[in-house]
Amino acid sequence: MKHRDVEFAVVQSIGRQLWQWSAWLGHFHLHGQAATKAEAVAEAERAIDRALNPKKFRLIPSDRE
Repeated sequence: MKHRDVEFAVVQSIGRQLWQWSAWLGHFHLHGQAATKAEAVAEAERAIDRALNPKKFRLIPSDRE
């Protein structure tokens, strides 16, 4: 999936009804989880919007690669 030219993924977890999302912006990793697929997509899009708005948030590089 793509939002504001940033690709993100939404996958269903094994077991209980849980959806996980993740996106990479250069060296920055955004991720989270939600109860439904629609919520996961909405949360991913909001996180990307927040990350791309430099006036409100500052990105901190992830140690994981």
